[in-house]
Amino acid sequence: MHGKLPGMLRWLVLAGYLAGCGDNLPPPVLHDLAALPGVHDVTEQVTQTPGYHYYVLHFTQPVDHADPTGPTFLQEVSLLQRDTAAPMVVHTSGYWDYYLDNTVELTQLLDANQISIEHRFFASSRPDPADWTKLTIEQMADDEHAIVTALQQLYTGAFVSTGGSKGGMTAIFYRRFFPDDVAGTVPYVAPISFGVPDMRYPAFLASVGTSECHQLTKDLAVEMLSNRRAALEAATQTQADMKGHTYTRVALGPAVESAIISFEWSFWQYFGETQCATLPAVTASDADLFKVLDQVSAPSESDDEQVGLFDAYYFQAYYQLGYPADGTSDYLGTYELYSDADYAGSLPTAMPTYDGGTAMNDIADFVANQGERFLFVYGQWDPWSGGALPLGNATDSLELFQDQGTHNSHLTELAAADQQAAFAKLGAWTGVTPKSAKIAFTTTGRPPIHEPHIPSAIRRALRGANTSH
Repeated sequence: MHGKLPGMLRWLVLAGYLAGCGDNLPPPVLHDLAALPGVHDVTEQVTQTPGYHYYVLHFTQPVDHADPTGPTFLQEVSLLQRDTAAPMVVHTSGYWDYYLDNTVELTQLLDANQISIEHRFFASSRPDPADWTKLTIEQMADDEHAIVTALQQLYTGAFVSTGGSKGGMTAIFYRRFFPDDVAGTVPYVAPISFGVPDMRYPAFLASVGTSECHQLTKDLAVEMLSNRRAALEAATQTQADMKGHTYTRVALGPAVESAIISFEWSFWQYFGETQCATLPAVTASDADLFKVLDQVSAPSESDDEQVGLFDAYYFQAYYQLGYPADGTSDYLGTYELYSDADYAGSLPTAMPTYDGGTAMNDIADFVANQGERFLFVYGQWDPWSGGALPLGNATDSLELFQDQGTHNSHLTELAAADQQAAFAKLGAWTGVTPKSAKIAFTTTGRPPIHEPHIPSAIRRALRGANTSH
């Protein structure tokens, strides 16, 4: 796309340039972005992040990178530019791009530029029609490689990849196929699972925190399913009427039941032992029990909109990623009313055949035997840490746990010695000394970005997918 720009693209570039007139950005930068290989269009957007310019780009990607002459789709990328000579943080959520012009922790620590790459088959980055067999970790790695190598023509600082949870997994997978594209990788709370389901997780979950706190979460879930089901369904319906939630892909009853099944896991994932004292007694009112369910494992996370956002995850989890056993059947199984068929509406398409753990075992082998320049961050209380990826013989790498950390664990919350070791790695990889640990997670008055929760109905549906294959 070098040379003369197509008419539509010239208009988009001009619009972006005019929107940025009067600021400190040299006009050629927008033109240069548009001229990069694979860029279909680029526009400058208004940003609330001080010191940055915010662009939205769309890259033309093959549906199948093994067949570059075949069908294509547009993949969305958000770019925050501070200085073309600063490091570049390559971020993906592993889902759609909900970070937009918000900086992640690593970007703030390094005063870096940032790209947020929307995962293929999520949101607007889905081919039409969708060939679901091309939703693989290798195809996504190929997407990232094309984007990163294009941007490296303009940005001269060190590139570092990162992401949280599934985004962290995506960053690891990218390194498996393109180990030298970036100077290092910082996966936050990124598990690896070896089954459908992986049975390691329930034992790990039972080992964190106190048995008294676990028992309370279990007792509350039993009370909700055995004695408060009708009241909780009524409260969910009232909420749906007020907020416009709809339950057609998964009906309201199964949505409530799956939320209760996920209650213990979600409590430890996002709250942990220190919040146990805030849980109500099993004798609390219906209103109080709905309030805590809505806070910890909301039924509305399984409404039509949320299930639609995550249906590609459902496919990936059963195809290659694996997923945890929930460990609830021993105390909730006798109270469940709904069958696997009641969750079939959360499927995006016909279920694939599980690859038998081939992809994830390959990833684990790569990290343990060929990995280098990885900085893993996990939370002590996070049930997903049951799938922490072993470092093995990985070189120039660290695996660190935040004390009492949940699924929101960060570098800036690590113990002092661990934090110092992590910052030394970042400095060596990028040539930039990280900022003080006590940076603000937001500098604009906006609330911090939180990872969307996987709908509990999809978690329950995965259990059914396993029993039917």
